[in-house]
Amino acid sequence: MLSLAQGNVLPETATLANHLQILLGSWFGAGFLEPVRAGLAVASVWPLAVFLSGRAPMTLALVAIAVGLVGFWAADAWETLLSVKDDRRIVVDEVAGYLAGMALLGRPRWICGAIFAVFFLSFDRIKPWPFSGIEAVPGGAGLMLDDIVLALALSSVTAVIIVARRRFGNA
Repeated sequence: MLSLAQGNVLPETATLANHLQILLGSWFGAGFLEPVRAGLAVASVWPLAVFLSGRAPMTLALVAIAVGLVGFWAADAWETLLSVKDDRRIVVDEVAGYLAGMALLGRPRWICGAIFAVFFLSFDRIKPWPFSGIEAVPGGAGLMLDDIVLALALSSVTAVIIVARRRFGNA
């Protein structure tokens, strides 16, 4: 039996797949490391995201989609198994969102990837409207979609700023 923080324990009937869903939902345990859970999960993929965005952006998009699909599966199972809606220990949503945002950004430099991570995690924490409403979507979908949509919106704004800065200079 896998013991989880906050008193939640997987039921005795939990399968190996359930344990895998908890492992992936917590992004290999990062979600259990309070208070750094989401930041640690994003930091674990930051180098990969920057590397792939500069050399193989389509591969990064495919990785983001794969992590997103795994996240939907894991987050939905987590909520069903533990009866906890939007458990903060689930951080695969931040990973999928960050990867999706980086894929949309294009070819950012290392520092841009880090700055994007800080802004993404900050906005994810305060969850402004309309992103806060997306969480109402039932099951793991709401948990995953709010971060993915937030990251895509932030990366779109960032891309516009980058293009404007290149076009109009630092005036």
